[in-house]
Amino acid sequence: MKTRITLSLLFCLFALPLTVLAAQSKKCDYVEYQRLPLTKEQNGIDGSLVIMRDRKVLSSKDYHPLEVESYCNARLNLVNLDNRKIATQNLERPVAEIKTVKLIDGKPKSFSLEVDYSAGWGSYSGPVTMFIDVVGGKIKWIRAKDASNGKTEKISVMISLKTYWKLSPSKKKQDILELACRPTGNGDFELIYSRYSFNGLEWIRYSRSEKGYLDFEADTDFPRENLFPPRSFSK
Repeated sequence: MKTRITLSLLFCLFALPLTVLAAQSKKCDYVEYQRLPLTKEQNGIDGSLVIMRDRKVLSSKDYHPLEVESYCNARLNLVNLDNRKIATQNLERPVAEIKTVKLIDGKPKSFSLEVDYSAGWGSYSGPVTMFIDVVGGKIKWIRAKDASNGKTEKISVMISLKTYWKLSPSKKKQDILELACRPTGNGDFELIYSRYSFNGLEWIRYSRSEKGYLDFEADTDFPRENLFPPRSFSK
């Protein structure tokens, strides 16, 4: 009998969050937050990229998980001129926004998608920015190949107390620079300098690390560009 009661109690405890989330999902009231135009000539479709948010966080600039107003994560919709959804990307947090960004001259503008992953505490959480192209009427996440191991991953950069990034003009394109301060596991910290650069065919991530510690209090804390690996860096 005691075992049966314990199992029932555990089931209720685990089921409760799911019940709360299920109830919350029914209260989602998605409305349009942003709309950026697309053209068939540039993007393969006449339409728009649209960010949808729950009405409760429609005007929020930041996400405060300790003061949750909505569990309804934002959505990125690709729509045509009739506002018919062609594709939907379900994002992982309620607060997100999108901007146009010119990364490469001679090519259509790309889009930077910022999703706020703030946790309310700690030094390693904050808004994360990814980059998108719309090609042939489809959403294409911009990915970079790591120069050191050949692995290709979605470009994803963050702003937090221990991480910062910025765009850096380079001839007819812009590089993406990110500096991250991370623990090494033996009580020390290291600084990881990353450069994302387009080589004419694909994006490449060059990186190097050194011992060091840094908290980013403002944009002025960002280091000189010559501390980042050059585009031909291969070690």
